[in-house]
This record gives sequence, structure tokens and C-alpha cells, in this order.
Amino acid sequence: MQDIRLKGAISFCIILTIIVIDYFSKQYALLFDQNYVLNSFITIYKMNNYGIAFSLFNELEGVGQLILNIVIFFILAFIAKELFTNLVSSNLYLIGLSLILGGGSANFIDRYDNSAVTDFIILHYKDIYFPAVFNIADLSISIGAVLIIIYYMSDKANEVH
Repeated sequence: MQDIRLKGAISFCIILTIIVIDYFSKQYALLFDQNYVLNSFITIYKMNNYGIAFSLFNELEGVGQLILNIVIFFILAFIAKELFTNLVSSNLYLIGLSLILGGGSANFIDRYDNSAVTDFIILHYKDIYFPAVFNIADLSISIGAVLIIIYYMSDKANEVH
């Protein structure tokens, strides 16, 4: 029982930390001009994303935007249920879910406050650019997804032996 409480507290702290870091990083990005070269690998380029990853569904308006927000809310609720009903699972799985839930919640809060998600990070090396503008919440979601994939790959590998 103590272990479950500790895992729940750690998951909650991860989620809250991602939300806070994402919020303040977006506020920090708003201080810069539209296009600001931070260093040789990172450029700050502020843009509003009204859709989801890679600006999919960016052109939705009105009812379409409402439906998208409802779908996102239910996905976040499902992930929260998955997280808190599986607190006895592997730490890797729980951290992955916590990162996804924290990032998804941070973007959902931003979408609620601004009707869009603020993306601002462009990664590049010389003339080679990452194909999307993103934020800390997006990074958190991506890292969480990779951790869950690693968990399932290692779990399947252990079943074979």
C-alpha cells in the first residue's frame, strides 16, 4: 500500500512539474520577437497551433474545434484512469504515462486559455531542421511515448525467455 501511495505521489509530481515548466517556458518564449536565435541549435519561433501534433486539424473552427477539445479531454481522462489503476505496474510505464498526461494536460490548459497551443522551439543544425515547431509539453509527450514503447518491447522480450 505504501508503495502505491509513493508511486501515485511521484506520478502527480511529474504531471504537475511538466505543467508548470511548460507554462513558464511559454511565458518566457512570449518575451522574444517572433524569430529569435537562442543558440546554434535552438531558434525561438512563436506560433499558435489550433490543431494537434504537426498542426494536424489546424484549420478546424467552431464545432470542429469543440469536438477536437472534447476528444482530447476524453483521451486525457483515459490516460489518467490508466495511470491510476496501474500504480502497481513498472516504474518505466508509470513515468511514461505521467509524462504523457502532464504534457497533454499542459497543452489542454493552454488550448483552454488561448484557444490554441503555443509552440515555439525549432531544433536545427546548420540548414537541417526538425520538421516541426514544438513546446515542452510536446517534448514530454514524445519522451513518455518512447518510454512506454521501451517498456512494451522489454516486457515482450522478457516473456519470450
